Parts: sequence; C-alpha cells; structure tokens
Amino acid sequence: MHNYPMIFLIVLMSIGILCPVVRAEEASDPDEPANLVKASMRTDRAIVQTGEPIWVDFILTNLTSESLSLVVPEIASLIHDNQSGQQGRLNQIEMGLPLAHVFSGIGNSAVSIKSSSGEQIDGKILLKHENPVPEVILSPYGSVGLRVELTQYYKMLIQSGTYQLIWRPYEGILESAPLTIEVMAERQAVLLTDYGKIVIRFYYDKAPNHVHNFIELIKERFYDELTFHRVVPGGIIQGGCPRGDGFGIRKDEKRLKAEFSDIPFVEGTVGMARTPSDPDSASCQFFISLSRQPSFDGKQTAFGYVVGDASLETIRKISEVPTNSQNKPDKPVYIRSISLENIPPSERTGPVVPLAGGSRKKGVGEKKNDPSRFGKARHISRRHQVSGLPAVAPSITATKPASTIGQ
Repeated sequence: MHNYPMIFLIVLMSIGILCPVVRAEEASDPDEPANLVKASMRTDRAIVQTGEPIWVDFILTNLTSESLSLVVPEIASLIHDNQSGQQGRLNQIEMGLPLAHVFSGIGNSAVSIKSSSGEQIDGKILLKHENPVPEVILSPYGSVGLRVELTQYYKMLIQSGTYQLIWRPYEGILESAPLTIEVMAERQAVLLTDYGKIVIRFYYDKAPNHVHNFIELIKERFYDELTFHRVVPGGIIQGGCPRGDGFGIRKDEKRLKAEFSDIPFVEGTVGMARTPSDPDSASCQFFISLSRQPSFDGKQTAFGYVVGDASLETIRKISEVPTNSQNKPDKPVYIRSISLENIPPSERTGPVVPLAGGSRKKGVGEKKNDPSRFGKARHISRRHQVSGLPAVAPSITATKPASTIGQ
C-alpha cells in the first residue's frame, strides 16, 4: 500500500449529499489521484527577457463525471473534523483556484525548477498559508485555475537561462507535464547578406510566439544560405523560404497563430509571411517593409524592426536589385547567416514603437537622438512605390491582392 500524503477527494452526489471522505492513501489503485484530477501549467510567453514578469496559469481539471472536492493537506482537519467545518464548506463562495492550492507541494512549494545544466533548484518558498484555506469543488469535467507571476516567489527566474518547471501540488500527489521557459537577455538578430548586414530587434511583448519561432529557427541555422526570393521596390523584401520559390515551410510543418497588433508597418518593420486566406498560416518566411504599408496594419504580424543606418542602407540596396516580372531577383540574394547577440546593456531601453507616419516613438529611457536605435528616418521616393504587390506563390505571401496594397 502506498503511503500518500493526505489529499482529500470528496465525491459529491448530484443531489448535494456528501459521501464519506475518500483519502488518497486508502485507494487501491496507486495512480487513482492522477486519474481523477489533472494538474497542468501553461504560459503565453515561452521566451521572456531578463527582469520581465513570468506569468503562468496553474489549472486543475476534473477528469470524472462526478463532482470532486480538493483540500490542502495541512488544513484538512480544520474543515472536516467538526460540524462547524462542514458548515464552513457550504458557505464558501470564492471562485478560482486559491493561491494556497497552487503552493500546496512539499514545503509549501508550487513548482520544482531544473536549469538547462540539469541543476535541480530548490523549489521551497516561505509562504505561510492562512487558515482556513478554501477547499476547491470541481464540477464534473470542470476546470479551475489561477494565473501567478512566478518571479515574485522564485527569484532565480530573473536570471538568464532555460528552465524546466513541474508543478506537484498536494504534497506531490499530482504532477503536471514539464513547462519550459527561456529567460534571456534582450537579444537581436544579425543577418549577413551579400549586400551588407541587417540588425533586427524584437517585439517580445506584441508577438511572443512569432519571436520564439524566429529565434528557434535561427538557433537551428535554418536560414543560413537561404535567399530573399521576392523583392518589390517601394514595397517589401521577402525571404526565408527553404525552397526559394515562396512555397516552403518549416520541416515540421508548424504554423503560427496570428498575433496582430497596433504596430503600423513602416520602413524597417519586420513581419511574418502568411497565406492571404489563412491568418494562422505563418511558418518561416519573413518580410521587411521598405515603406509605409497601411494595408498590412492589423492584418499581418509585426514581430521585429530594423535598427541602424547601416541596416537601412542594406535593405535599400537589396530593394534595387534587378528582378523579373514575378519580383524574383535575377541573381540570388543570399542570407549567408543569421545569428543572435545580446543587446548592449546601455541600449536595453525597451522597443521603439513606430508611428503611422513612419517616424519612431522612443521607448522608456531611450536616449534622445541616439543614432544606434533607428538612424535617420528615410523614405523611398513615391515615384518608386508600386500601387500593388503581385501575389507570387499564393501558398505563402506577405501581401494582400494587388488591388488593395497601398490603398
């Protein structure tokens, strides 16, 4: 017989009559608690910058067709030992998962943390539960959860690194699947092309999943020796297709859910290409705007922005290469490599938000007239703009039909 810590699972009949208390350590099946209730975690952002909050949802799900009641072990006797305790349960109206249930692991812990080096980090914290802790009553197949900002409890998560988190509530009787979070110093991508270097910084807060996808592909060296296969003067340059024809996607065929935002597409804005008919079809191809593209606003995902005069000069040179009638360069324009580097601490001032008119608004703490941010505002002459960007390779395109571009 397995000696489980005390977790109380009370089955409530549909007519509201309480059945006798069922203790996990009395169960004949040692896996019974996990068969009754599922513990899980999820986060909106798998990659965060150092010093940023890490929000994680802790969720309990009833896997059965009967109501279940969960009680934090250390305060169980306060609820179940006498008549007043039974009445206290009936009077509870708190909704959501109480914090004490999240931090009900051994030593009042919520999660165990393992670093990328394999080091197991002590998950115990000094969190004293206030009695009585409300019990949680789960309806049949119901779920309850709580969003917790973890860095206020686990200070090690403010340091850069990759961390694997596992939630083991109720003194370890339940266990979630691992959740991996990467805490990283603010980084930028450096593209080396045949025409110069392009430096891209990211909108971590506006498009976290697209940023994660792009960084993941960079680490895999996915983009090395691919090309900018589409060049539309005054419009965009588009690249990152493994086939070089606009039809290529990631090897694992992963697609991204759209993360549209209020960021206007101006010169230097970096977006992820997608099919016109499916907002959630972005994969690996990206594009850089050469001028203001209002038809993209709120319809394409902006996940980065070009910084520096040298970078703007490079995209200008690429925009001037000879192309055929399908906007494909006559001579391949190679992306020789894309690498990641930390942004110097003096420049970690938060992203600059582009304005609809094409200028940039400083981020918090940005130095006035700092040339390292975006350089001088430069615009391609109106006579070089095209009224439409033809939809080459309709399975993957960064544009809408020709008639709507620039309107």
